[in-house]
Amino acid sequence: MKRRCPRCGARAFSSFFVLRQHCDRCGLGFEREPGYWAGALIINTIVTFGSFLVLFVAGMVAFWPDVPWGGLMAVTIGVNAILPVIFYPLSKTIWMALELSWHPLEPGEIEQAARRAV
Repeated sequence: MKRRCPRCGARAFSSFFVLRQHCDRCGLGFEREPGYWAGALIINTIVTFGSFLVLFVAGMVAFWPDVPWGGLMAVTIGVNAILPVIFYPLSKTIWMALELSWHPLEPGEIEQAARRAV
């Protein structure tokens, strides 16, 4: 959740939205294969849809029986327009950590990381 390298804990982002190509400390390449970030996109989509569901149901329960439908939709659409943009860097970090735990580095990746490490 701190937007850090899943291998060594160094900073993975050079700014809020810009992910480095590899870790400056351990040399881990962050994009391990083509299409790698599809998992981060899925995580981001799940969080966005989940937030929509929670906000919509909570708004209905809080204002029942006189639900202000226009206001409720404005709030949920606003949150769902902003949340994916803000959460995407975190979803990349979460995806890297999950994927690295499921698919450990192969010997060739370890050698490449060692050559890139500063």
